[in-house]
Amino acid sequence: MTLAVTCLQSGGLVATYQCQSACPHCLYRGGPSRAPEYIDQATAAALFAKALSLGATAMHVGGGEPLVDPLSLAGVLAAAAETGMPIEYVETSGSWFDDMDEAVGLLAELRGMGLARLLVSISPMHNGFVPLKKTLGTIEAARIAGVDVFPWQEHFLKDLRAFDPETTHPFAEYLRHFGPDYPARILERTWIHLGGRAFDLFAPALGRRPVEEVLAGASADCRGELTDASHFHMDLYGDYVPGLCSGLAIRAMDLGAPLDPELYPILSTLAESGIRGLYDYAALLEDFTANPAGYVNKCELCQDIRRHLSERGWFESTELAPAEFYATL
Repeated sequence: MTLAVTCLQSGGLVATYQCQSACPHCLYRGGPSRAPEYIDQATAAALFAKALSLGATAMHVGGGEPLVDPLSLAGVLAAAAETGMPIEYVETSGSWFDDMDEAVGLLAELRGMGLARLLVSISPMHNGFVPLKKTLGTIEAARIAGVDVFPWQEHFLKDLRAFDPETTHPFAEYLRHFGPDYPARILERTWIHLGGRAFDLFAPALGRRPVEEVLAGASADCRGELTDASHFHMDLYGDYVPGLCSGLAIRAMDLGAPLDPELYPILSTLAESGIRGLYDYAALLEDFTANPAGYVNKCELCQDIRRHLSERGWFESTELAPAEFYATL
């Protein structure tokens, strides 16, 4: 049975992968080394229209850092208004905040263009790149500007306040202060989608297992994960990220119909025979050798196989995208 994504619910638009931060848990491996590219208004409108046609009820705008380019963000908000796509919120880390008056002016201007709610990320991982002073300044600026504020993971404020709010604090400082089991306690307190950089950050807490053990415990296929659209993402390149599997891509305009296995061989293999099928192919035909340190789960193994294929110049399809995701692994 061919793979198809035919119905969407609520999701997000990755407007850019460029970010002033390179947070150690980032699903999409955003950071300052990523291309300074931002979605244009026409592409945003096309993606919003496609999502609406498949039943999406609302989307948010994320990244990267959406406020790295306020003018382009205004274009995204205009595209949402044009297509009738409700925008739940715009995400930000507050890394751009420097001056209160300037921040209030910017957010008030964006409010006039459709910005109703700002999600401000608060976590020890972000604090390695964004001082708490900037985070709190962004929240206050939004409130003054009349923009609703959604402080994401506000429970971490107590942890962040153990350090100087004027400067950044690498995650290693949190480990020294709160103890080596701190990553495990983070996972008990909040949901973090394991992908991208998060594997390395949380592997000490979760442990890695030999590849055969991972394969033995894996489900027979990945169809359920790949077609789960309860919370989906599309990006500036016109791609849909299946199952929040960062580094895998379906052209958004191909959604709604069965995918051609010749155009999507990796996704088709995962849908039909799971990680075992992809591993057998890569090991037998692409000289893939598993990491002797093992893997957290089948998703980390999948990411490692895809990295290997990308390094070998395996571009028989558009599935391994964006290419920069693999270049930073």
